[in-house]
Amino acid sequence: MTVTTEIDAPPQPAKLIEEYIALRDAKKHADETYAEFIKVNYSDRMDELERVLLDTLNKLGVDSLAGQSGTVYRKLSTSVTVADAREFRRHVIGDEDWDVIDWRANKTAINDRVENGEALPPGVNRTTFFSVGIRRKT
Repeated sequence: MTVTTEIDAPPQPAKLIEEYIALRDAKKHADETYAEFIKVNYSDRMDELERVLLDTLNKLGVDSLAGQSGTVYRKLSTSVTVADAREFRRHVIGDEDWDVIDWRANKTAINDRVENGEALPPGVNRTTFFSVGIRRKT
């Protein structure tokens, strides 16, 4: 879908908005359709193969197996999440165990400070910019 306007005609925002919404809807539908296609035709079978191969490695008691077309190997993945934020903060601060946390600026708190006329904390950058948002009429 393309916008067609005469050279001297002024842009018609209502038509541009309508076209944008139609394109966004079509793109979302295509993304969802493609994601389902990938899942059904590739991901589901690949997940099944991974389960079977991992089960085979575990039953044989080996970390890897080589075949003509490639090698399968066991890979250890680890997830670390905070179960109780208050308790975790108490530990970090109380024991000064700073190595177990990642630091980043809290966007909401920084924006609130700036909106209240306060200066940015040292070492923090803040950038604002305008973009366009388009929503459907309901």
